[in-house]
Amino acid sequence: MYFLQIPTRRSCNIIMENTENVKLRSGHELKLYCREKGSLTGIEKVVSSCDTSLNLISTCGNLLLAGEKLKIIKFNASDGTLDFEGVVHSIKYSGAKQPLLKRLFK
Repeated sequence: MYFLQIPTRRSCNIIMENTENVKLRSGHELKLYCREKGSLTGIEKVVSSCDTSLNLISTCGNLLLAGEKLKIIKFNASDGTLDFEGVVHSIKYSGAKQPLLKRLFK
């Protein structure tokens, strides 16, 4: 799991910290412009989208963007790019869940 801390100042610096020892796959990039616009690469699927959250599957695992007035501007499934706008409050990465049977019978 990754924890992303977004400063409240207008400097728009983003600090990402790896909280688990996870090997990252290449091909995923997140650009956020002053918490109001963003672009992503390496997006495999849009799971759900509403004005308060975007739930995506990227090459690095599940990705949840939470905020206000979030809207997908453009999604290209063939090259995995996604552009969005809205005020972002949090970004959360998590690994893909194991199948239920595998979790039950460890």
